[in-house]
Amino acid sequence: MIKAKMKLLLKSTLLSILVFFSVSFIMILPQLNPLSDTYGFNIKIGFPFVYYYQFWAGHDFLNWEWKLKNLILDCLITWVVITGIYYFIKKGD
Repeated sequence: MIKAKMKLLLKSTLLSILVFFSVSFIMILPQLNPLSDTYGFNIKIGFPFVYYYQFWAGHDFLNWEWKLKNLILDCLITWVVITGIYYFIKKGD
């Protein structure tokens, strides 16, 4: 019983990691479009909270910022949602 729950937790954690990386990648793709109407160069990564921000400050200076609190919150939210969904799907089996 405990072994089955640990296996479920491990699988859901791996799945949530894949979902987190996929969502982060999907969030950055529209920002890299060279035909977009955005002014300048800005990249924001994170959903629902932005945890990485990069922008030009002047002609030759690229500025960036990490928000570790938002990164941890995004990871935690993704883990809780995916683990919950995976648990209820497996509970029905």
